Amino acid sequence: MAPVVLASSGCSLITSPLVAGVQLASTTVTSMANMAPNSSTTGMAHPHEELHNICIELNSSVIMPDFIPELQKQLRERELESRIYAVGMAPSDCEAVLYYTVLTQWGSPLFSDDLHPYITDMSLLLKKNGKVLANASYRLDGLAYDKWSSTGKKLSPLLSKMFSAENMALWQSGDATMNGAARFEQDVAKRAATTTRN
Repeated sequence: MAPVVLASSGCSLITSPLVAGVQLASTTVTSMANMAPNSSTTGMAHPHEELHNICIELNSSVIMPDFIPELQKQLRERELESRIYAVGMAPSDCEAVLYYTVLTQWGSPLFSDDLHPYITDMSLLLKKNGKVLANASYRLDGLAYDKWSSTGKKLSPLLSKMFSAENMALWQSGDATMNGAARFEQDVAKRAATTTRN
């Protein structure tokens, strides 16, 4: 098959049909991934006093290097300062403690042979004095269009659900129940006991 020749302003660009096809496929896949929502995101919030500072309990099993920086960045965007502490070391003056679990798998992005981790499951749980204030979770499923989405893109909907005024209004109106939070807390404990998949 003859190559395609494009001429413009005295310059010629030779592009083979194979290269053009690969570029088109790559553009299509990227566009679909950007339009697709997170595969599965759930969350809820209890009515509680306004928070300004949150302690984050470090989960040493999480291997995504950008998770903590992205989490703290997005919390700051919501006017919430945060500090990181080792398990059981958070000071007593913490307004609330945020616990998280992140499960990953390894794979190669389209048109790449390099292995990279990607998030398959993520859970956030915010507690104060043993009481659940808010929680949210993400799970990759279905066609997984967002498999290679950034950590920030996967994390943002969770924080929006946990700290949104709409979610708070639902709890205050009685449209949600404590049972949902209890079930989520059990799910977080179960996921935390699972070894990160590598």
